[in-house]
Amino acid sequence: MQTRVGRSARFTSEQINRGSAEAGRSARMDHHKNRKQDRLWKGIGMSQGQKRVVRREPVYDAVIIGSGAAGGTAAWVLVKAGLRVAMLETGALRQHLVDFPYHESFPYDDPHRGFKTPLSRSDEFKNRYSITGSSKDEPYTTPEKMPYEWFRARNVGGRTMYWGRFTNRFNETDFRAYSKDGQGKDWPITYQDIAPYYDKAERFMGVCGEKENHPDIPDSDNFLPPINYKCSDLAIRRAAEKIGVRTLKVRRAMLTRPHGGYAQCHFCSACDDGCETHSFYNSAFRQVVPLIEQHPRTFRLYPEAMAYRINLDSKGLANSVSYVDKKTGQERQIKARTVIVACGTLESTRLILQSQIANSSGQVGRNFIEHLDVGAQAYFPELFWQERESGDGIGGAHIIIPWFGYFRPDEKRDFLRGFQIEPSSRIRMRPDKNAKNIPGFGSSYKKEVRKWTGARVVLASHGEMLPSEKKFVELDSTVKDKWGMPVLKIHHPWDANDLAMFKYMRRTYEELFAAAKAVDVRLPKEPDPAGHSIHEMGTLHMGTDAKTSVLNQFNQSWDVRNLFVVDAASFTSGTHKNPTLTIMALSWRASEYMLAEMKKGSW
Repeated sequence: MQTRVGRSARFTSEQINRGSAEAGRSARMDHHKNRKQDRLWKGIGMSQGQKRVVRREPVYDAVIIGSGAAGGTAAWVLVKAGLRVAMLETGALRQHLVDFPYHESFPYDDPHRGFKTPLSRSDEFKNRYSITGSSKDEPYTTPEKMPYEWFRARNVGGRTMYWGRFTNRFNETDFRAYSKDGQGKDWPITYQDIAPYYDKAERFMGVCGEKENHPDIPDSDNFLPPINYKCSDLAIRRAAEKIGVRTLKVRRAMLTRPHGGYAQCHFCSACDDGCETHSFYNSAFRQVVPLIEQHPRTFRLYPEAMAYRINLDSKGLANSVSYVDKKTGQERQIKARTVIVACGTLESTRLILQSQIANSSGQVGRNFIEHLDVGAQAYFPELFWQERESGDGIGGAHIIIPWFGYFRPDEKRDFLRGFQIEPSSRIRMRPDKNAKNIPGFGSSYKKEVRKWTGARVVLASHGEMLPSEKKFVELDSTVKDKWGMPVLKIHHPWDANDLAMFKYMRRTYEELFAAAKAVDVRLPKEPDPAGHSIHEMGTLHMGTDAKTSVLNQFNQSWDVRNLFVVDAASFTSGTHKNPTLTIMALSWRASEYMLAEMKKGSW
């Protein structure tokens, strides 16, 4: 027997708001009544003569797999609408003010003065809550001579605990690139379809920026005040102007004034190490934890729960998710009327492949795209001898260089699509140029070390990649993870378009550094390793035809109508822009569609 919890979406709009809470109370009363029988459900023997009663498990309105930007946003929309929601997350819930390093110690506190390099507190926490590359417990494979760097978060909040916070909108052309150049596919939605959800996501997060009417990045009416340029930003802008390239003030999910009950950024520039004041968006402390606190009766988080299969009923509808409790190794199951996949592109694809569902098109794992990343650095002489405080800010540069191909309509290029450049320059506590490699002694040596500090400018590009039959992921049945599940095999070779774009990026870097009269210039010989962008996309992409795509325009499976994929796996193309804002907008849009369909009783 099952206790049906949270059927409120089939009732009236008034019941949508109060029905799940009442159902939740009923389920908990049943659970309390039968708590003596819990041991049976756990597989533990009962004393002779004790009445055997099977524990009645709740059936949630929705179960969300993943707690990052996609899952956090879906949970926020659905729980606030009155639904009873469960969330599975393979990582742990990190405690505020406990499970973060926040700030590194000052260099002068190092007893070894930098001559020993023990693991920093920042790296200790990163290693505890994330995985870089293949690991013993959670491996993956690649073809020989085709490496791939896969960074996986293992904490509530997913990779929003580590992201760069860039929030650039896709433009109309981004959704219609195939119609322009004949490569890839057009999205089944337009900019007008998603624009209202960009608004909702921006207002929720708090995004600083300024309207500057650039054709590559649509403006917004929701910007918080822009962050002022630093000295290094002005130097970068002057160099860019000399080569005819336009810059913008950065648009990032950073609070430049109090917003939504959170304090403005205090310019410590240590965002990757955690924020004491929650002054930038991450889904853990802006969505998941507030839902736990505000809606304890209708929202439940299951941390350290690794989903491995989505189960279907006899009608072909998703009705439960099987998962492993990583703390005990036991297999569990959670029941729900709607299943929302938000694990991150590659993990979501692995889950669908393991479940052997939603693949009548044969497109699951195909259309794999990410960003072509290319980095370079140099020192700008005009930034020598900067004042220490001139580097204060929100971390990195306060400037961005959008794709400038719009201003070069007659330029002949041997690649399609474009890229954006994210400069970075800051004054750190430790010198940019390694002091151990600078010759000298005494006051002249100290001056030489000080001169270079804050003068380094790093350029990092994200370039759009085209889908290819050679870029895909599949299950590797010959390799299993710690829990006995087949791992992913990732195929991601560079193609001709990638390499042609790389050469153009490198040439642009050369021109910009030359315009700044930069010294100690270091240009790349090849792109950054595949996977470096941490922007995997497209492997469960949406489209207009069930024969050629996995999802419809509302992130809904063509094959399993109560199954939704709301992370970047749903992307039809990747553009050259950071994906998180678009992930949130799509998840918000899909969640509102779910609510409407559930009210109709569509499943």
